[in-house]
Amino acid sequence: MEPIDTRQPGAAVSAYAGILEWPLTVGYRNRPRQGCTCQTEECRTPGAHPVPGRPNFRSVEEIQQELEASPGAGLIAWTTVFDALVVPRPLGMAAMVSLDRVAPVPCLVTEDHVVLLVLPATGRYALDDVPGEVRSGSDQWIAVPPTYGVRWDTTPWVEQTATPVQLLHGRDVGRHLREAKQAAGAEVQG
Repeated sequence: MEPIDTRQPGAAVSAYAGILEWPLTVGYRNRPRQGCTCQTEECRTPGAHPVPGRPNFRSVEEIQQELEASPGAGLIAWTTVFDALVVPRPLGMAAMVSLDRVAPVPCLVTEDHVVLLVLPATGRYALDDVPGEVRSGSDQWIAVPPTYGVRWDTTPWVEQTATPVQLLHGRDVGRHLREAKQAAGAEVQG
């Protein structure tokens, strides 16, 4: 089986909606040298956030067409079938070193943050005494590749079989985050 190239909008949408059954929408666009189409002068996440209002879920084909017609548009996954732990990048990558030995944990990387995916409704158990944010439920979201500035460190599917990775409980991932924070001491800040 060919690896799924999430830099290709069609392949990405097929994987997220088809394999993982994630609800998706198209977000704002990032335009080179012009910034985000949200028109916020200092937008910190150009193209990597949803358009305001109620999400307008469409078919896989419609989302693929919209992404193809809107170069630089963000692809937004809503946190209904997983919780997302958004933590500082140094802390998240340190935790991934030990998590990779236990089980694959879907992990997105941005310039400043790491987003770890856990079972739905369990994220709240992960961030006791750990800097970060839990995104959970139908009104929360994450940006996923091919969105500008977002890449997978660990994909949410097994590459050889294209089957979804079994998500861990937030408590289990939280233990690794706390251990990484303790090991790093004062180096990891929120």
